[in-house]
Amino acid sequence: MLRLGRDRKTIRKWLKEGVPDGYHRQKKGPGKLEPFKDYIRERMNEGCLNAVVLLEEIRERGYQGGPTILRDFMQPLRPQVQALATVRFETPPGKQAQVDWGEVTVDWNGTKKKLHLFVMTLGFSRMVYVEFMENEKLTTLIGCHLRAMQYFGGITETVLYDNMKTVVTGVDEKGEVIWNERFARFAEHHGFILKRCRPYRPRTKGKVENGVKYVKQNFWPRIRTFTSLAELNRKARDWMETYANVRIHGTTHERPIDRFALEKLNDFNGIPFENADRHSRKVSSDCLVSFPSNLYSVPYSYVGQKVEVLDEQNGRILIFHGQRKIAEHI
Repeated sequence: MLRLGRDRKTIRKWLKEGVPDGYHRQKKGPGKLEPFKDYIRERMNEGCLNAVVLLEEIRERGYQGGPTILRDFMQPLRPQVQALATVRFETPPGKQAQVDWGEVTVDWNGTKKKLHLFVMTLGFSRMVYVEFMENEKLTTLIGCHLRAMQYFGGITETVLYDNMKTVVTGVDEKGEVIWNERFARFAEHHGFILKRCRPYRPRTKGKVENGVKYVKQNFWPRIRTFTSLAELNRKARDWMETYANVRIHGTTHERPIDRFALEKLNDFNGIPFENADRHSRKVSSDCLVSFPSNLYSVPYSYVGQKVEVLDEQNGRILIFHGQRKIAEHI
């Protein structure tokens, strides 16, 4: 006798009503992750492969599921995204420069002091401009840009930044960047467009970050002693001109200085932008100006007159009478 493992009453009911209904699988609705899959693909293509970061982002957009579903969805997408990430983003001549800060610690008169490393890298040629500063204030950043533009003899169409506070003050309700008003006016004055590197998108900003790393690994170990910030920057300028910008670059396999000949930089504005707060001082009878606790000499003809002092924050003090520079101290 065939045993079905069912109760007699159930069998009797089946015999009375005919063959039992077959099993019907219930159709499931869209999963919790479904509305966010396009966003996840987009962010992964931008270079964000961190599931923790993406989980936080989609939860802000209403996702109520857990991390396992997200990781399972991301797993088969990783190989193609990682392959895409190996293709280096290249910019045409004159199109873009990138800017970033780095930091080094030095022994300064027996105490530890942090110096700030400004690096601007031209995207096409890989020419670099390097300068060590005392801080990362807005006036300092503007001064660095001016000297970089003078060094290169022009400026690219766009300049790319991360979220440095002196450049980006926030985002609006539409996600658009809110630029620092004064810095935006500086960029407009000199004819370049501000671009922001999106968070967790390393492919768009790799050149300059590698530039900071390169300075730390190649230039900094060469420095044994220096007596002032101005001397350190003279050594940095010498390194740029005799090594960094004339060596064979590891990615382009060409010298930056040779590719620089193909860079089509735009002219920057010859009319000075007010790049820092100048401090008014009166010249004493012994031809000296006090700022802030040091004395700086000016020509005798300016005794008794008002002059303006500009601290470039890189070891140089400039003194102006109107728009005319009358003294420079390092």
